[in-house]
Amino acid sequence: MKIYVLGSGKVGYAIAEQLSVEGHDITVVDQNAHVISNISDALDVETLQGNVANIETLRNARVDKADLVIAATSSDEVNIIACLISKKLNAKHTIARVRNPEYLGALSALKDELGLSMSINPEMAAAREISKMFSYPSQIKMTTFAKGRVELAEIKVGDNSPLAGKTVHTINNDFRTNALLCAIERGDDVIIPSGGTVIYKGDKISFTGTTKEIKQFLNRIGIKKLRPVRELMIVGGGKISFYLIQQLVDLGMDIKVIEKNYDRCLQLIERFPSITVIHGDGTNHEFLHSESIDEMDAFVALTDNDEENVVICMYAASQGVVRVIPKVNRVSLGFLLEQLGLDNVITPKNITATQIAQYVRAMQNSVGSSIESLIKIVDNKVEILEFRVKHNCKFIGKPLKDIKLKKGILVGYISRSGKIEIARGNSTVELGDSVVIISSIKGLGDINDVLANS
Repeated sequence: MKIYVLGSGKVGYAIAEQLSVEGHDITVVDQNAHVISNISDALDVETLQGNVANIETLRNARVDKADLVIAATSSDEVNIIACLISKKLNAKHTIARVRNPEYLGALSALKDELGLSMSINPEMAAAREISKMFSYPSQIKMTTFAKGRVELAEIKVGDNSPLAGKTVHTINNDFRTNALLCAIERGDDVIIPSGGTVIYKGDKISFTGTTKEIKQFLNRIGIKKLRPVRELMIVGGGKISFYLIQQLVDLGMDIKVIEKNYDRCLQLIERFPSITVIHGDGTNHEFLHSESIDEMDAFVALTDNDEENVVICMYAASQGVVRVIPKVNRVSLGFLLEQLGLDNVITPKNITATQIAQYVRAMQNSVGSSIESLIKIVDNKVEILEFRVKHNCKFIGKPLKDIKLKKGILVGYISRSGKIEIARGNSTVELGDSVVIISSIKGLGDINDVLANS
């Protein structure tokens, strides 16, 4: 597909990188010559310098040939204008990054009039992910997919773990679990396991199931449920904080926000009168201590500085806070974060890039068995996809045990009439089902891509 990315900041870069890896023809347009030079050196994409809200710039870029235009500059208004111009120039589809909460209602109502196929809000998506993390201990990475029907957990197998040395089949029997072990990260290798695969100390394992199944399994392997979050401290009062507070404010939590910018403090107080907003430096350890950080159930660092977020989360953990979540945009810090014990990290640009990848794959296959949801796990090495089964599926009605799948593919769940079940050897896929596929093969766009002879 011919795709234009307008704006190459953190989000635009992540989108261009993801879609380029998936083999699309990408053109990046940005006004900053230095940024354009950097992206040209780093990625296999075409580039053009210019104002993306200028019709001549977009005409010269040939957006009339675009299958999709994604406007991802730092300005909501510029993104909306760029999409309007692109649509006027006959681009087939447009997506705008819109972050301002005040625009959301109007944007939904005017989506068709604006010619938008979709809008993206990295900050709102990040806030949703953070709120989900509060249900589990910080050493467990949690993700929800399949429209919230299924959750995915990732844990590291420690020295005293009852899972070490056992096969997947033995684990299922010994712990009487319906949670599905779907991926193993061992050093630089990723394994999609079978029943005979052995789990070793130091492995990172990912398993899926309903909320009840995940919690049961964690309890049976000795990871106890934590008390609900009652006291929450947030450092940084930006857009992610706004959306996070909006989601949590009615849940009875005692929310305390620390923000350097006085005007932003006033805005938060006016919008959320029931929370505590403190004007101060949340990166100062003594200040955090004076605000009773040691009494918090959860701590979230959402400043614009990755390093500061990491350091203050380490301090929060040292004070006994059991759930700490830093916002980190630099993926290269991943190894360091693991060594520091910061397993739950939020990266808004990656969440958005995954949303766009899902949309693009669905566009490519609008007639066949299209993708309904997509998440990436194990440092983006494994994809979990949900397909809606349509008439083109080549194995409708056939038991899964009789189907030859590509290596690195696991059929995880089948959802039929709202009921979701683990896929077994005798399970069949029927027209209208939703099927969850776990794959170490990137770029699946259709359910038939799982077949060995496809």
